Amino acid sequence: MKAPKVTNILLIGEDRRGGEIRARSDSMILCSINEDTNKITLTSFMRDMYVPFPGDYLPSRMNHAFAWGGMSMLDQVIEDNFGITIDGNVVVDFQGFIQVMDLVAPVEIELKDYEVGYMNRGTTWGLHEGVNAMNGEQLLKYARMRHVGQADWERTERQRTVLTQAFNKVRTMSLKEITDLAEAALPCLTTDLSNSEIMSYVYTVLRNRMTIGGTYRLPVEGTYTAEIIYGMDVLVPDLQANSEYLQQYIYGE
Repeated sequence: MKAPKVTNILLIGEDRRGGEIRARSDSMILCSINEDTNKITLTSFMRDMYVPFPGDYLPSRMNHAFAWGGMSMLDQVIEDNFGITIDGNVVVDFQGFIQVMDLVAPVEIELKDYEVGYMNRGTTWGLHEGVNAMNGEQLLKYARMRHVGQADWERTERQRTVLTQAFNKVRTMSLKEITDLAEAALPCLTTDLSNSEIMSYVYTVLRNRMTIGGTYRLPVEGTYTAEIIYGMDVLVPDLQANSEYLQQYIYGE
């Protein structure tokens, strides 16, 4: 599915460590810019979804696609299985995420009581329950936290929260401040979009005063089964049902 005034950009957080050329996608969030509604939709793909892969590859976890074939394979896996078009990709590793978020920081995040201990462990941060002003390193730890709460389900929600809060702060800046920020952030990212394309999306969002219209997660509750396949704990989604949900999130009724 495709619409003239909807742009889908896949935001990929890469689990790449020192010495690695490419690794699995730690997070996959589809950022959909809808000029008809002037809303931005954020949809997370759970990394443990077990889906068909193209060509001679066997089905596997979704986060293997980026490690095996980069942006193009991950795009194809999403397009084939969920019936939407990917218009571009932006990839960031851990260090790049910290650098980009430090350009926006401090970003206000509300911590729950059971998150505080994990966040402060091994640090001198002194974060507390309630709203905290966080820097890039703190935002990375928050976005990757999955050993408290509801594991990856809650983790993907935290990732969308970070993006939403950062976006809401950037919206309060002047055009020059946002342009300077975007230009400073570009060297920290890997993308198949040109600088001019990225800046055009920035101006589109600003000109239309867009807001975050909704944040979602696939698979949707009640549309998957938890299974063990080849020794892997995976989520096997009903692809038809999740395609319909995703298309409705992005394009409407």
